[in-house]
Amino acid sequence: MSEPSSRSPPPRSRPPSAPAEEAGSSASASSPPRSSSSAPPRSPSSAPPSAPVLVIDDSEIAREEVCRVLRAAGFPVLALPSPIGATQAIVRHQARIVVVDVFMPTIRGDRLLTLFRKNQRLGHLSVILMSGHSEEELEQLQMEVQADAVLSKRNLDRLPGLVRRLTGKER
Repeated sequence: MSEPSSRSPPPRSRPPSAPAEEAGSSASASSPPRSSSSAPPRSPSSAPPSAPVLVIDDSEIAREEVCRVLRAAGFPVLALPSPIGATQAIVRHQARIVVVDVFMPTIRGDRLLTLFRKNQRLGHLSVILMSGHSEEELEQLQMEVQADAVLSKRNLDRLPGLVRRLTGKER
């Protein structure tokens, strides 16, 4: 019998989680979300879109909570911890709605929205600006940058309704 070769490759380990998986996105963004047995059945007219909602927030806690709220409402979700890679994710996964935190260290969410609006490939996006500030404070910013909606992180329960409303809206 021969001894094991010292040249054999080491056992393969699992790669580290990608940013989208970090926020609990273990399912593919293009596959339909798993339904919970406790969730009420939805009529076809209120069915969520097949394209994922892209969530961009530098706070891991906030990002995970936004993703949880959207998934509980039946929406497929893709999450990023920063705007880096957002354009690629939007194009690759055909996202139509983006929920973006206003105050991030790399680029503010309202500035990112302005860049989206200037990009012909991203002009179809509906963008919800989100912040820990009150919605009254965010309404002025909404008018300035032409956001489709604003949402205070204090009112995340309103997010599924906003996404449903924007799903039916053509840009």
